[in-house]
Amino acid sequence: MSTVNVHLILGSTVSMIIPARVVESGDDGLLLWVAPGTPLWRATIPPGTHLRDLPPEGSYPLRADRWRHGGALILQPAGAGHAVWWSFTPEQEFRSWYVNLESRVRTPDGADVHVTDQELDITVNPDRAWEWKDEESFAAKTGHPVYWTPAEAAAIRAEGVRVTHLIDTAAYPFDGTWCDFRPPPTWPLPPRPPLPLPPVTAPSGVLVLGKAGWIDHRRDGAPPLSDRALAMAATGGGHLHDGGAAGPEPWGFEAVAVPAATDRPLPVRAWTAPSPFDGEPVISALEISLGLPWTHGPDPVSLGDLPVDRCGMVLGDARALDAFEGLSGDAADGLADDAHTDHHRFRRAGWGHPVLAGEIEVGGCRVLGLGWDPGDHSERHHGERAHGQVYPVTLEERAGEAVLRWVISAYEAPLAAEGV
Repeated sequence: MSTVNVHLILGSTVSMIIPARVVESGDDGLLLWVAPGTPLWRATIPPGTHLRDLPPEGSYPLRADRWRHGGALILQPAGAGHAVWWSFTPEQEFRSWYVNLESRVRTPDGADVHVTDQELDITVNPDRAWEWKDEESFAAKTGHPVYWTPAEAAAIRAEGVRVTHLIDTAAYPFDGTWCDFRPPPTWPLPPRPPLPLPPVTAPSGVLVLGKAGWIDHRRDGAPPLSDRALAMAATGGGHLHDGGAAGPEPWGFEAVAVPAATDRPLPVRAWTAPSPFDGEPVISALEISLGLPWTHGPDPVSLGDLPVDRCGMVLGDARALDAFEGLSGDAADGLADDAHTDHHRFRRAGWGHPVLAGEIEVGGCRVLGLGWDPGDHSERHHGERAHGQVYPVTLEERAGEAVLRWVISAYEAPLAAEGV
């Protein structure tokens, strides 16, 4: 694996997700490289503030950004409660060490490391003079239910004291190793990592991804969505539509339905690419962990294809979506105007999100709505199925489990006319 996505977490808030190149990996831990300009996700906080000083219950949505410092090497020793950072200038001159006291969990596939920051840090100059950092903030957070208990705080400080003995004796990693590191010029910047979206639930055992503008559309005499979805999932999953044997209609109801675990939230993440409309990130792939073991062969299983609905997409439990009120539905909360349908509720919930993802509750379940920027839709998806703008949906294997994956192909500018 050439890169690992490092999720930096304080309390219950993800402060940053940054891809790092693997320099060394073994039983003794990971050594990672973060290059200047690396694309990342960063928590949105008020100007002039730091996340450590903000309420942990606040909302700090992630936004697209880049690493705006010199390069950094990160050593994550196996089994240790700390990491050591080597900081470099933009000219790649060694600047200092930084000890981050933390706990870590790596995902089973090895692609992500979730780092919970423990606030207390140690700064180390090139001459190995060191000092504690953020002691007051560390003390203030001790005992708060989001952070650590007094007993845990004592263990965190003891870990820091153990590291100071390595500094004082110039032992590895403070012996000069890696201070002359130069990344090969052939290393490209990694792509921006996938963006975690709010999870969904599927207590019926069937998950549905469909067009939000049509998900509540029923032809006269048609069975409920859940009846069709449960029957399709019983075959392993597939494409639902109203077009019969001729295939999906150019404009109409479409969804895919697949089996899913009933007893847990289902993680959702989105890969992004710059929109040709305004350069902002838009979804290029959506992946949902279904919580079930992979029982198919080595290849992905095709479930058909879906267009990007100009009204957005909806992801949720099959039975819960029987109750979904769309564009022309009744108010979901008893209020009189149509701005209170479920469709409008998820659009409002996603206004501040970088890919317009909004989580709402429908039928007692977590349902995710994915809005779509109108400008980007007109540039990339105008005409939808009627113009062949459809994108494949598959079942695939990840670390022994099944995932649902929808890939929206990259925008390709029209070729200029000959002679122009």
